[in-house]
Amino acid sequence: MNNVEKPWYKRWQVWLGIIVALGLLGKILPEPPQEKSEAKEVAKAPDEQQDKNKASIVKDEEKSQKDAEITKDKESKPSEIKPLTKEEVLNKFTIDPDIDPYIDGPYIFVDGETDTADYYALADTDRYKNASVIFKDGQIARVKFIPLNDVKAEDLLIEFGITEKPRKLRGMAGFHEIALISKYWSQNIERSPFELD
Repeated sequence: MNNVEKPWYKRWQVWLGIIVALGLLGKILPEPPQEKSEAKEVAKAPDEQQDKNKASIVKDEEKSQKDAEITKDKESKPSEIKPLTKEEVLNKFTIDPDIDPYIDGPYIFVDGETDTADYYALADTDRYKNASVIFKDGQIARVKFIPLNDVKAEDLLIEFGITEKPRKLRGMAGFHEIALISKYWSQNIERSPFELD
């Protein structure tokens, strides 16, 4: 008499318990690694994968050709930005009225060499202060300034038509400079015209 069949609701409780347990295990167990699922895809459809690989190789080759053409164009075209001439700088920037310019002012360099060049102090703005420009034969020899209000020194130099990166002078209260004629770097100048007056 022990073989009495259980009522239907008791049988469903067992099955329901099994389903819930499997669902919880599915949530707890980690996802299968991506590599295995990708390997299964490759095994299922090798032709599709080869087509994808060929398409990506063609795209890479096309991109390489375009990059080579762009590089060739850049190399063949001269730089569009050129340093301003003395005349252009004097027309674009305001000269400091309190500091007289030195035309053909004498420079003495640390190696004992001497030369003459034009020195102009620029009026302070909200973008820079204590700016000066030295010109040799009508071309910029050096630009020196202190950037203000989080303006980047490189951005200020672009206004002079200079795309080279400036140097920040140590111990000089935030001065930046660029010398297009190397002997006019600050560390090469022993005495400037205003120091010889």
